Amino acid sequence: MHDDTSKLTAAVVRKIFRGGDFIYTLRLASGREVLALVPSLHDHAIGEQIGIRLDADHVITFPHS
Repeated sequence: MHDDTSKLTAAVVRKIFRGGDFIYTLRLASGREVLALVPSLHDHAIGEQIGIRLDADHVITFPHS
């Protein structure tokens, strides 16, 4: 989840506008990519580093292929 106050950051790789939200593809420092659903008032640029935190109530994982 997006969190401007977090010391954990990720780079915005892609974004898809969905009306009230953006779906961001974020690259972690490890190189792994994760998706985040963020309210559209947080319109971040591709390449921007944003603060993130884990929202354990909304985690979906898939096997690594």
